[in-house]
Amino acid sequence: MSEPNYYCLASTSICRTMVEWGVHWQIINVIFVIIIGIIGIYKIYHELQRLVDQRNNELDSKLTSAKLKRTEFFLNQHRRLFDNSELYSILCLIDDDSIKLIEPGMADKKRKFLTFLEEIALLVRSGQIDPDVAYYMFGYYATCALSGSNFAEGIDTSKKYWGLLYEFSTNSKFYLEQNPDGPPKNLSL
Repeated sequence: MSEPNYYCLASTSICRTMVEWGVHWQIINVIFVIIIGIIGIYKIYHELQRLVDQRNNELDSKLTSAKLKRTEFFLNQHRRLFDNSELYSILCLIDDDSIKLIEPGMADKKRKFLTFLEEIALLVRSGQIDPDVAYYMFGYYATCALSGSNFAEGIDTSKKYWGLLYEFSTNSKFYLEQNPDGPPKNLSL
């Protein structure tokens, strides 16, 4: 058999056969591919992390926007109670169940007032308004309306027509009993 040819690295005394040099180059290539793979995985991980952070920021922004819209809507409903002359006229008489509530022409105003309160009750039931906020802001009025004998004069305030409002009023009473000194510090829209 013939002796294998040795190839030496320039300016060194390192000499190997062509097969041995091929194995070394394969090892170098494998190490290079592993390094490139690790760098690629690192970049992919950071890109995925950036996308997750971006998605979380978008979700936070949407939640903040939705909360702001709910707050604006809620405050508009509260303002509606005071800005609408018919609702306000009932609101002024409801505290003491004024005798003026039985005057002619008040029945439609009282129905409108009950409808307004039932809209609030429906928003609470559907989860669009925080129940504690609604109970604090409107519960007293619902309780006064449903318990006032003068208020009930001329309209049917029975549970079969205003069941949602009765439920709201009951929950409001419970909330007010639980918070006799006003709303808790963590009350928010």
